[in-house]
Amino acid sequence: MVFRRPIADEFLERCRDQFDVLYEEGAESGRVMCIAFHPFLLGRAHAVGLLDEALAYVLGHEGVWRTTADEIAAWYLDNAYDEALALAR
Repeated sequence: MVFRRPIADEFLERCRDQFDVLYEEGAESGRVMCIAFHPFLLGRAHAVGLLDEALAYVLGHEGVWRTTADEIAAWYLDNAYDEALALAR
């Protein structure tokens, strides 16, 4: 099966649109953007370039933190956990 370009264009457009909204909102408070995709669409060698394009767009903006869930959790524990715990009491 050939990867049809309209699907590729739609994937990239959705990634860019989602990022643009989150980036604007993130000026006041941090945001997390997850890029979800099914291996049927991007799990094939000829389609991985689409993910590269989406990531290049996102990472080309100032202040973007490329991270993992573990790194986000560690940041939270180091910077916000004690305050959140105090508020819960």
